[in-house]
Amino acid sequence: MQLKVPRRVWLCSFALAGLAVLLVAATSAGANGHAKSAGKELVVLLPHIAPTLDGDGPGSNDPGMWMMFRNVYQRLVGYPTQRVGKVIVPNYKIGPLQFAPELAQSYSKSGLNWTFHLRKGVISCAGNELTTDDVVYTFARGKSVSGTAPIAWFMLNVSGVMALDPVLPKAPAAAKLLKGEITKVDNYTFTVKQLGPNELFPRLLEIFGMGIYDSKEIKKHATAADPWSHKFTGNVGAAGFGPYCVTRWAKGSEFELTANPKWTPQPQFTRAIIRQVPVSSNRISAIRSGSADIVTDLSPTEYQSLRSASNVDVLSRFNNQAVWVFMNYKYAPWNLPKNALLRQAVALAMPYNDIIAQDYKGRARRWNGALPSTYYGYKPFALYNTDLAKAKALLAKAGFPGGKGLEKYSEGLKLLYPAERSALSEPVANRIRTALAKIGIPITLNPIPQTEVSDRELTKRDMPMALIDYSAPFGPDIGYGAQLYFVSVAKGGLLNGSNYSNATFDTDYYKSQQMTGAARLTALGKLQGILMNNLPIVPIAEFESQIVVRKGLTGWLATTDNGVALYPFTAPN
Repeated sequence: MQLKVPRRVWLCSFALAGLAVLLVAATSAGANGHAKSAGKELVVLLPHIAPTLDGDGPGSNDPGMWMMFRNVYQRLVGYPTQRVGKVIVPNYKIGPLQFAPELAQSYSKSGLNWTFHLRKGVISCAGNELTTDDVVYTFARGKSVSGTAPIAWFMLNVSGVMALDPVLPKAPAAAKLLKGEITKVDNYTFTVKQLGPNELFPRLLEIFGMGIYDSKEIKKHATAADPWSHKFTGNVGAAGFGPYCVTRWAKGSEFELTANPKWTPQPQFTRAIIRQVPVSSNRISAIRSGSADIVTDLSPTEYQSLRSASNVDVLSRFNNQAVWVFMNYKYAPWNLPKNALLRQAVALAMPYNDIIAQDYKGRARRWNGALPSTYYGYKPFALYNTDLAKAKALLAKAGFPGGKGLEKYSEGLKLLYPAERSALSEPVANRIRTALAKIGIPITLNPIPQTEVSDRELTKRDMPMALIDYSAPFGPDIGYGAQLYFVSVAKGGLLNGSNYSNATFDTDYYKSQQMTGAARLTALGKLQGILMNNLPIVPIAEFESQIVVRKGLTGWLATTDNGVALYPFTAPN
């Protein structure tokens, strides 16, 4: 089978306090104090910018980094899109042979073998042409599992290209070297061989961790102690073939990006400032005054108030974002013999409708599953509605009538969430605390920095409870999300912050990997039923993704990682 699709045309289809003060003063100065270039520059304000540019680093579970990868790297394939008003909407429900080319001009499949043909004349920010060697290097770096988080390996493992060997305990060095997973045919052609049938390839090539590295440039920064240049990507810059280049990076403050001069078609906005402004009211002041062009991560109340502003637009759509609570299986009381009853009591005490109506201002919907309802293979399980009487009864069966006895587990009853997202998370967290107190569960709220939340969820997995509203599985497939969040860490799970481990779930998941069509859908439904009974997370609601842009700015590309892609934006000159 041969697939050849026309190229996607993108243009169609706690920071420094003084900086926040400047924004509130509504100056029109850009970075370094110079005047903003009308029509050429975008100023983007985030509550938190990327702490690293290493896709396999400790910040790889950080929303700021996802946005950076969306702009400074490019992947082999992407989702076809269509324009709906001012938003560019991807089609997540396509088959394996329907992806739109990005760095790959075309690709084909024969059995378990895939052949890719690269676009010629693609130039990196360092001035190097894209070749097969860059793709081979990217695969090899992923299999090396040399970073603190094996993101690229995970994508290739879940999609049936790489085995589990590199991450097994005491894995030998040889297990971390390429062994036929990818083969160079010529400078612009390569083949990828899957281990068995798996419908997640090439879908997972679209995820940020599979951005292709400029191997010539990144190798310049390698050392004997750091052969894969993690220190460079973690602290200095990027080495990619994306639409933008990193020209300045002030850690914890801002990035300056300039358009890759060899990128085609050139973005309308050839310079972008991505600035960290933790306080949402300061971001709002800046967008209202015209000193910012794009603002993200406001509260539903703030978004609602800006919908009536004359000089901005609020863009929104249901994509893949949701809010949930996880309870860690390594902490009491969540690991006690009757923890299943305790978890179900929490689920029955949740004030779902109040959170949707009041905290999300109606721009959310009930979520009856552990993974996004917009994804391939989703099956709803409407098992939990707010019922305090049933919740109290289950709490008593768990051994804590009226909550008596839970006071000794205060450490396990701390609900963590990102401090930078307090405007979004805190109203929900307070409502949950109040609801659980009604049945006798005394939780306390503990906001901590986003970087710490991301690191502790991904690598340490030591948060006793957490309210998560910033994350989503970036592969729009229930099977992918199942492995990412719920397969045990020992069996290849990556973002299993709750330390959920269920041998039946793991076994059934890996069986489903080898299935296709209707049989796989049935298997995915069974997995979702297990999750909704075990409740490693309590799903609360799916909410609309929203951003604020200055009036006239259009071309917001909805992405799997919800990172703001800057290159598709256009505005009247």
